[in-house]
This record gives sequence, C-alpha cells and structure tokens, in this order.
Amino acid sequence: MKKIQRAPVEVFNLAFLDIISCAFGAVIMLVLLAKNGTEDTERGPANLSTLVAEVLQAQQSVEELKGALSDKQDELSAAEQKTASVTEQEKNLESSIPRAQKTLQQLQDKASSLRAEIRQATAMLNTPNSTDTPDDDVGGIPTDAEYVVFVIDNSGSMSGGRGWSRVISVVNDIIESHPKMKGFQIMAADGDFMFSSKAGDWLPDSKRFRQMAMQQMPNFTGGKSAPELGILKAINLYKKTKGTTSLYVFGDDYRVNNLDAIVRQITSQNQGADGKPVMRIHGIGFSRASGNAETFAAFMQAVAKRNRGAFVGLNF
Repeated sequence: MKKIQRAPVEVFNLAFLDIISCAFGAVIMLVLLAKNGTEDTERGPANLSTLVAEVLQAQQSVEELKGALSDKQDELSAAEQKTASVTEQEKNLESSIPRAQKTLQQLQDKASSLRAEIRQATAMLNTPNSTDTPDDDVGGIPTDAEYVVFVIDNSGSMSGGRGWSRVISVVNDIIESHPKMKGFQIMAADGDFMFSSKAGDWLPDSKRFRQMAMQQMPNFTGGKSAPELGILKAINLYKKTKGTTSLYVFGDDYRVNNLDAIVRQITSQNQGADGKPVMRIHGIGFSRASGNAETFAAFMQAVAKRNRGAFVGLNF
C-alpha cells in the first residue's frame, strides 16, 4: 500500500508571521499605553500645582504693577499740583508788577510834591522887614546868592532814624534852586567842616562836588546842637566873599539861657560898613513828636529877622 504524501508543514509561514507581528505590535501598544498612562497619572497634579503657582505669581505681579501705577499716579498728581502752584506764583508775580510800578510812580510823585513843598516853604524866606529884592527868583524863592553855606545840626536827634534822609533831600533841593551859584560849603552846627581840607574855601559848584557832598552827607554825623558856633565861624570865614552869600541853618533842638545875647552877637558880627547885614541868614527847623524844636525856632526866627532872612518849619 502506497503512503499518501502530504505537503510539508512550514512552521514560519505568512500567517504565522502575521500573528506574531500583530502580537508584538499589541505588546508594544500596551507598553506605550501603560507608559503614557503612568506619566499622565504621575505628572497631572504637578502640572496643576505649577499652573496654580504661575497664576498666583501673575496675580502678585499684577498687584505690584497696580502699586507702582498708584505711586506714579501720586507722583503725577503731586507734579500737577506743583505745576499749578508755580503757575499761580507766576500769575501773582505778573499781577504784582503793575502794583510795583504804581507804587514807584506814587513815590516819584511824592518826591516831586516834597520838592514843591520845599520850594514853597523856602519862598517864605523873604520877610516883611527885608529891604532887598532878589535879582532872580524861582517861584518866589530867593535864588540870587552866588555862594551858599549850610550849617547843619548833625547830632543824634537830627541824624538818627529816617529824618536824616529828608535833611539831605532839602540840602540838595536848595543847592539845585540856585542857578547862579558859584560855590557852596557844608558845616556842622558846632563849626566842623564836612571836607576839613576845604575849610575856609568854597567847594566849586560842579556836578562832581555836588555828588561828593550828597554821598558824604549820610556819614556827616556826630556833632552837637550848638548852631551859634557854626554861624559865627561861617560869618568870620566868608563875610568878605565878593558876591552875594546865603547862610542856611538846619536844626531841631536848641537849649541856651542867653538867647538874646547870642542873637545880638550874630547880628553885630554880620554887619557891613554900612550897618546892614552882609549875609542872608535863613533857618530851616525840623520838628518831631519829641524834642525842643520850639526854642530852635524862636532862636532862628530872631536871627533871620535881623539878617534879611526868614525861618521855615518842616516836619520829619
């Protein structure tokens, strides 16, 4: 009997390889799925914590930015307020300029009024007993003198405080009111000269010497109230001057027991060969709330009346 021959069995045929391949692929898939599932399970909470931390950090940054913004807003507000204050100050300064200009104009007007007052007061230097008529006059002021002497009480009562500036102003105005003046001199009431090197001489009437005298006046202080000394010394030194001479005596105080005798002495010494006064002697009295201006006024009125002059009273 003949054996039936069967086809040989191939262990590794196509179907077997397919199964093996599928099985291997399935294992790999399971491994991959298991790995991915594990990582997701393990990393999920960590990722959430990280996200929460990032959110919290972002919120903190936002709060910090809000705080910084608030600070900047405060700085901006302060800067705006400062700018507004500076602008207001500028407006105030701009508005104060017209006020300052108005005040300056008022002071200038007051100075002009003071000069006019002095000129009007000086016009009173012509007394009814005077027999001479000035060659020239400005608004009734006798300005014929070619030489002018100032005998000024520069003691503490006169030179202390603001009143001294008015004395200086009056001196300057009297000088300017004499258009024919050739020379002048300034003495203290007790006989000292402002410019000791020029004692007995005349200061030339020039712009330079006027400025020098006015600049020196604020420092020309410290004498005493003894006008008779300055008057007698001025008469002795300048009586023989060729030309008309006026003597202005400034004071605010005088204390003497033999007033009549001093007046007679001054009048006698000022007489010329014809028996008439050589120099005009005028008195400028300054009064204040306290002091003894009445005695000085009485003294100078008596002297001026007998020496072709007059007395003018002014307030400090």
